[in-house]
Amino acid sequence: MNIRKRITLATPLICLIIYLAIGFTLNIWHPTWAIFFLIIIVPELMDENFAWNIYPLLCLVAYLAVGFSIDLWHPTWLIFLTIPVYYILFAPIIKKKTKKKFFEYISS
Repeated sequence: MNIRKRITLATPLICLIIYLAIGFTLNIWHPTWAIFFLIIIVPELMDENFAWNIYPLLCLVAYLAVGFSIDLWHPTWLIFLTIPVYYILFAPIIKKKTKKKFFEYISS
């Protein structure tokens, strides 16, 4: 088993340990739950098609940054409409490998 698979498989346990450690030691439960988003993000970061998969994550970060910083949520959601446009325009340029499903990824 390579290092990418090990990191991906260990992420839920690591997130749980960090969440419980911060929760019990500092009694900060509410904002710490966001650490569980790493369970979704880490496999994407470990994927060979990282450059291909990063655009939706960048859109989410931009949306949240603008929303929280200047409280401009309404027109900013239009950023998400650029995701299909990105994949339509750049699909011929970026040769996308077939993406394995999560369970195929674990079993291989």
